Amino acid sequence: MDVLEYVTVLCPYCGERNELTVERTGEAEFYPEDCQVCCCAMQVSVMSRGNDLEVSVRREDD
Repeated sequence: MDVLEYVTVLCPYCGERNELTVERTGEAEFYPEDCQVCCCAMQVSVMSRGNDLEVSVRREDD
């Protein structure tokens, strides 16, 4: 069963907080998401490891 989680990340461009809704699917996911403040595209990485959820963002040009 997929579970939605709410996480806060810092934009790698402007440093502002962004609230993301991610799905805990059990598989690694990678997708672009625009910053809610500066509109730059961040690359989001979501990995589920047991009960732990690891979410990270990086610049699209990295």
